[in-house]
Parts: sequence; C-alpha cells; structure tokens
Amino acid sequence: MRRICLFAGYDKEHKIHDYVVYMIKKLSKISDVYYMADCALPPDELFKIAPYTQMFYTREHTLKDFGSWHYLINRLGWDKIRQYDELILCNDSVYGPLFDLPAIFKQMETRGFDFWSMTADYTHNYHLHRYFMVFNQSIINHRTFQDFWKYVPMSYSVKNCELELTPLLINQGFVCNSYIRNYKQKNILQSPQKILREVYPPFIKTKSFTAENAYTAGSGLELRYKIRTKTDYDTALINRHLLQSHSPQTLSQRLVCFSGI
Repeated sequence: MRRICLFAGYDKEHKIHDYVVYMIKKLSKISDVYYMADCALPPDELFKIAPYTQMFYTREHTLKDFGSWHYLINRLGWDKIRQYDELILCNDSVYGPLFDLPAIFKQMETRGFDFWSMTADYTHNYHLHRYFMVFNQSIINHRTFQDFWKYVPMSYSVKNCELELTPLLINQGFVCNSYIRNYKQKNILQSPQKILREVYPPFIKTKSFTAENAYTAGSGLELRYKIRTKTDYDTALINRHLLQSHSPQTLSQRLVCFSGI
C-alpha cells in the first residue's frame, strides 16, 4: 500500500515543535510526507523534519489547512498523487499518534470505506474532522474531488471546507466513516477525558491543554495521566510545546505543565 501524506503546519512562534517532528516521523513510516507551513519558517526549523519528508515548503498564505493542502496538490500535480493508493491530509493541531498507526490503517482497510477520518461529528451536518483524513484511489481519481481543490482559494473558509467536503463526496456515491464512531450531535473531541477513558483515540487536540475553550480538559492533569498510563506517548512533548508556544493557560494548567507531569 503506497500512501502520500500532505501535512499542513502553522506556528505563531515560527517553530516546528518536537511533537510535530514526532508526528511526522511516525507518518513517514507509512507514507511519503510533504509538508507545507502557512507561516515563514527559518531553515534550522525546517531541517528538523528533513529526514522524514520528501519535500517541505513554507510561505504565509492565510488560507490555513486547506490552503496548504491546495498548495501542495498544485505543486505536486494530480499525475503524481494518482500514483499512490491512499492520500492522507492532516495538520499539527493534535498530539499523537498515541497508538500504533499501522494497526489503525489495517483495521480501516478491512472496513472498506472510500474515505475516513479519525473522528467525525454531526454539528451542522455529518462531516469528517479535517485534522486527519484519508482518501482512497477512487476518490483521488474522481473529477469532483479534484475540482473541489480548484475553488478553495476563491471561496475559502476552514469551517465551510470541512463541512462541505464530506457531503460532496457522499453525494457522488462514496462511503465514509470515522475510526472512532460517534452517533451523537456533540463533537466528541470536546470531551477529551471521556474519549480517553472509553476508547483509544489516536490523537488529542492541542487545545485540550490550553485556557478555557470548547476543547479544554481543565488543568489537563487527568488527561496527562491517562496518556502516560494508557499509551507510550511522551507527555514531555506536550509540556515542551506548551512552554514554548506561550499559549494562554490557567494557573493550574501552568503548574501542571511546569511540574513535568
């Protein structure tokens, strides 16, 4: 199985953090990784991922994830992308993988979906979450999928693109689902402690460890404990990112982070 991964990056501090290097390294074991950052990154930052990527690009374009994927698709061309069996689109808004990626891909292959994601929800409409999506060759070769990317710069909105892509492909007869099933209206990513208690999510949103937002997990203490005890993921990657990124945090979050838990 040949896979190509288009990785969308962004960092306000103009860094490629260790957790991103770890994620790309893991992805390079199962795919050819191409990286595009929606910000200016110095060469010494890009060199961190050089051993694990086929090529990397950095340019501020303000179109975020879909803009970076659009740029890479145009840069590589469909003739090259069509040489692969699967296309992975992902970004750096999550920590992980917390569990073995090859095993997850093998399980999803047996389910026989045309495209899938790690998680999905029914907010506004059923849609796959954009932080990690996978498409098979029948979709890669489909005109509707290719045309979708032509219009990203013309009518761009992260929310609209994410909400539109799933029903667009379903209307063409393609079948999709998520690795972690969710049959409720609520976004499952907004319950990070619960999802790690009840299932084995491959990724956790970085926003779960920052100040109050829809994804926040309080101080993050329970979440860190679950990650340390249920997975092999090094929580030091999370702590280093939070300390370096100057992301807004509550006092309890900062204390937990500085304690190294």
